[in-house]
Amino acid sequence: MTHETAQEGAVLGTIVVGVDGREGGRDAIALAARLALLARGEVVAVRVVPAGSPPDAAAAEAEAWGELIDELAEARLGADVRVVCAASPARGLHRIAEEERADAIVVGSTRQGRIGRVLAGDDVAATLRGAPCAVAVAPRGFAAADGARIRRIGVGFDGGAEARQAFDLAAALGRECDAPIVLRSVVGTPIAAPDVTAYARLESRQQAEYAALAELHEVFAAVDADATGEVRVGSPVEELVALSTDVEVLVVGSRGWGALRRLLLGSTSTALTRKARCPVLVLPRGAAAGRAPA
Repeated sequence: MTHETAQEGAVLGTIVVGVDGREGGRDAIALAARLALLARGEVVAVRVVPAGSPPDAAAAEAEAWGELIDELAEARLGADVRVVCAASPARGLHRIAEEERADAIVVGSTRQGRIGRVLAGDDVAATLRGAPCAVAVAPRGFAAADGARIRRIGVGFDGGAEARQAFDLAAALGRECDAPIVLRSVVGTPIAAPDVTAYARLESRQQAEYAALAELHEVFAAVDADATGEVRVGSPVEELVALSTDVEVLVVGSRGWGALRRLLLGSTSTALTRKARCPVLVLPRGAAAGRAPA
């Protein structure tokens, strides 16, 4: 399956989901199923077998294939099935995403912690680094809580090109499920300096707030979407984590593409993959809504 066979007009045409036989894999399946239904996409389920699996690689692949089929049947998810040998889960998922020209990779949390939190362990972090498309991370326990309607979609917005692309994708998803979009723009508190007066710092912060409000109004006027927005002063990470408690999906843009046109996370998006309370969808720079660059 490639983009050419994905449903025409789908917001996310092809969704690759990593399944590992553990709780995080089941959470990923649940999120992939929801995104596929919401975005009218098709799912490719992937099980990565360590390269050179002893003593019989063919037997290990066959066993992984059977386990993957069973997991999909239990989740009642129709999907193409792929088993791939790779040095790491991240490399295997990246390879399949490239072959399928996927719009998104979905993974589950791989660290133990409080239910409902996104906890990016080594495998998730490696998948996020250098991914050839958007990456969605399911919080721990998402499969057990799955089924609730998506009522609101959050967007971290800083006025940059990446944030505008994140808003475009969120708006497209919102139209599919009749969910409003909630934008949050955060103005950082100015750092005090000996030669800057308190009044000057206050004036600088107010100017930043006015500029952020103007950017919100500009993006609202440019896109037909049911959207509201708010500007807050504080830590971008903490304010977006707070937003993640009030929405069902949080969409953010990454800092940019690396030298090989791969996903390159900024400090905010990286922190959100560790602290958010809902699924986080990180959209690479340069990706149109629902279509990452080839």
